[in-house]
Amino acid sequence: MKPRILIAIITAAIALAAAAQSSYELNATRAARAFGFGEWAQASALYELMLAERPDSAATYSRAIVAAAVLDDSLRASSLLERAMAHGVPFDTVVQGVRSAAFSAGHAAVYPRFLERARSLMPWLARAIDARLLDYSTFRNDGERMTALAREMLAGLPGDPRYLDILARARLLQADTAGAEAAWRQALQADPAHHASLCGLGALLEQLGRTAEARPLLERAAAINPSPFLP
Repeated sequence: MKPRILIAIITAAIALAAAAQSSYELNATRAARAFGFGEWAQASALYELMLAERPDSAATYSRAIVAAAVLDDSLRASSLLERAMAHGVPFDTVVQGVRSAAFSAGHAAVYPRFLERARSLMPWLARAIDARLLDYSTFRNDGERMTALAREMLAGLPGDPRYLDILARARLLQADTAGAEAAWRQALQADPAHHASLCGLGALLEQLGRTAEARPLLERAAAINPSPFLP
């Protein structure tokens, strides 16, 4: 092939690539504006164009899911999650992006609604979704929901100190000090050095006036992770 023809082909390819880049960036700018102003249908359409060009963009999937969820199109929202994973985007990356985008848009309630609907449509993701719902319930200090979800997680991982600690805190939120103490003691049976459970149980016993029982727990917690708030 003659050098002049080769140069022309390369130049044309570069021009096409630049045009595609320009088109994508323009759509991204328009989509961000539509999302920011709550123009959900327009944002949703623009995100679809962007995903056609870059089907592995986690941030685009996350915002597209929020736009679909605000429009009450739960099937599309779940389908977008499935598409993202099919293109190699990790589940947690997409879900964390959905949470951030929903909160920033002032539609925090969209996040748990999306997770609940995705759980019913994609039961093979139930455990991963339950873990994210548990995180959200803990953030909200929703004792009843925390209890239910912690038990779900413990059904698959009996004796896991992380979930027992959450169960104990949920019991406290429900004014069940005996239940909280039992859960923390079970957590410490599984892992005597579980810092959160040492602190939680120690603080509870101190509050109940059982100082002699509380001090050794708080001292062990301080030895593991020194803190001015521990003895």
